[in-house]
Amino acid sequence: MDSTFLIIFYIATVAPTLLLVKETKPRLKNMRNGLKSLVYLPLTVGILMAYVVFVVDFFSKIPILSWSWLGYNIALGPSADQGLWGVLPFVPMLVYMLIHVNYFEEMYFRKTSLLTVVWAFLHIAMGVAVHVALALLPLGFFYKYLYKRRGLDHAYALHFATNIVIVVVSIASYFVRF
Repeated sequence: MDSTFLIIFYIATVAPTLLLVKETKPRLKNMRNGLKSLVYLPLTVGILMAYVVFVVDFFSKIPILSWSWLGYNIALGPSADQGLWGVLPFVPMLVYMLIHVNYFEEMYFRKTSLLTVVWAFLHIAMGVAVHVALALLPLGFFYKYLYKRRGLDHAYALHFATNIVIVVVSIASYFVRF
């Protein structure tokens, strides 16, 4: 894929979060307010691990489910397909972006079940495969449950923490190949 297009697409997805610099401190307070819900982090990470261990190989062989316009999540940076050194320079921006994007995802997409499904499938626009969007559905519905039960800050804190674990594991996987 043309790297110029990927860079433009990356900038278009990241630039709006740069307009939210003044909202960073309130987002961190929101996250702190929801810290008690991190007790569920093993559950969300466990769902993802079970998906990777038991399902991803099978789903990856089904053409319609393995379809992706890019092959990886553009949020990792426009050069993520280049390996570790294509990802590392973008990690600080990714973490900053997740602080803001995860908050708005929880605020807008947890109100109804339909919006939760839309949220999962919007990840396809970010370059992930269809089967990954399907794997996000149980997480989305759990975040919705938490949102309804404990509030936005709790769903947000758990969503952000889950994504940070994904980022750390993704980077670590470049160092440890199984």
